[in-house]
Amino acid sequence: MIPPISSSRPVPTVLVELACPNTADTARAHAALLGLPDGSSSGGDSFSVVVGNTELRLRESAGADAEGDAAFDAEHRVYFTVDDLAAARRLLIRRGFPVSDGQSDPGPVGETTPLGIAEASGSEPIPVGDITGMDHLVFAGDDRDRAVALLGGVFGLDFRLDQPIGDAARQLFFRADDLIVEVVTGIRAADTPAPSAAASLWGVAWRAPDIEVTHARLSDVGLDVSEIRAGRKKGTRIFTVRERALGTRTVVIGPA
Repeated sequence: MIPPISSSRPVPTVLVELACPNTADTARAHAALLGLPDGSSSGGDSFSVVVGNTELRLRESAGADAEGDAAFDAEHRVYFTVDDLAAARRLLIRRGFPVSDGQSDPGPVGETTPLGIAEASGSEPIPVGDITGMDHLVFAGDDRDRAVALLGGVFGLDFRLDQPIGDAARQLFFRADDLIVEVVTGIRAADTPAPSAAASLWGVAWRAPDIEVTHARLSDVGLDVSEIRAGRKKGTRIFTVRERALGTRTVVIGPA
């Protein structure tokens, strides 16, 4: 990763900021998902929680009246955390990344990508429960080479795997400490305008050491969850959390 990013610090590797039409509803849904204490779901725009390697924040979406999930995907933001924000900004500029100078941003946001960097907030992590952090983030992109240049070249993530998954579609895997960053490219229909972003957040996968326990808890609190099924990665199992209030496609993954 970018040199100022350290793998030895007990702080989040990534800050995920979800755009959502109703931040209060999304906060309540994530409080239930993550097993937060009572009262954690009332934060709205101020909702911020650290779970293992991830800090999660919410932001009201400008597309609140849009239909479907795609309208919000482009508004989600992902920031890789750094020790020295000023040095990391300078490095991004040297690598040709368009940096925003807006003081309201926790870090630079590219003009053509919803990715950036941020200093970790220093918020205390919640006590470890049956969900211990983020396993991987899934991005959708239009072009394989743009995604590799951005995540591997500009942000310096460890590029681990590139495999075909269908007609002109590819699945790319990067690592940021213990977080997997997956990008699926080349799945855009021919008559669909090319997106401005090299990669947009499409969904998230939370990590659960005992997937049976997590599945039972979420069922008990009334969340709509799928049956547990075998994961695509050997030795894993996975289930989907079918709650639109979460603001993005959400799965939970654990060992078989």
